[in-house]
Amino acid sequence: MRDANTPGDPGDGGGAPVGGSRPRVLLTGGSALLAGIGLLAVAVLAGFVWWLVRYDLGTGHADVGGTAVPAEATATATTEHTSSTAPETTGSGEYVFDSATAPDVGTDCAAVSYGDVRDWLAEHPCDRVVRGLYETSADGARALVSVVVVTMPDERGAAELRALTDTTGAGNVSDMVRDGSAGIDDAPQVAGGEYASDVTGTDVTIVEAAFFDGHRNSTELADVADEALLLATELRGS
Repeated sequence: MRDANTPGDPGDGGGAPVGGSRPRVLLTGGSALLAGIGLLAVAVLAGFVWWLVRYDLGTGHADVGGTAVPAEATATATTEHTSSTAPETTGSGEYVFDSATAPDVGTDCAAVSYGDVRDWLAEHPCDRVVRGLYETSADGARALVSVVVVTMPDERGAAELRALTDTTGAGNVSDMVRDGSAGIDDAPQVAGGEYASDVTGTDVTIVEAAFFDGHRNSTELADVADEALLLATELRGS
């Protein structure tokens, strides 16, 4: 251990300070003043830049989170929010369908069916059946459209039911004209017209359509039946 009188290494000015720290440099009065002024200037400049970042000079509006939000953007957002509800539209497709009777809702599908479809539904009961009738105009003539939505307990049953109703001669779920519950004078037998079907999850939609007064146009009527499949959404809410 070196005592206070032990000389240091050559050229070290009398020995290194205890603890190995470097010697401090003392500033004179003039140097300290200049350094203080420099630090103050840097602080002022930094504060001004920060103010510019947080504050939008063009609108006078600053966001709480530190991001400038123009006042007109805020006003626009408020306007869009209050006017976001659009009016409902009907008949958005090629045809406009008017309800001809109140929907018939039940849970005994076999009771309103015939043929092999009735026998199958007696062994595979449905959860719900909704039947509706609609009128529309096509090719300059009136057309009557039956829409039936059958809800099965599972998707497999729905697929099997649709396959059966698509089979010629296998019967079907009765439309309201066929079973006499429609109460529409001169109503055509839609079961003898055009047919369309669809399955969505557990729901099977069956459509039959025919023209009034014996008018014929199978191509136009097929288009009517295809578009009427979209009415299933309305019937599900019945």
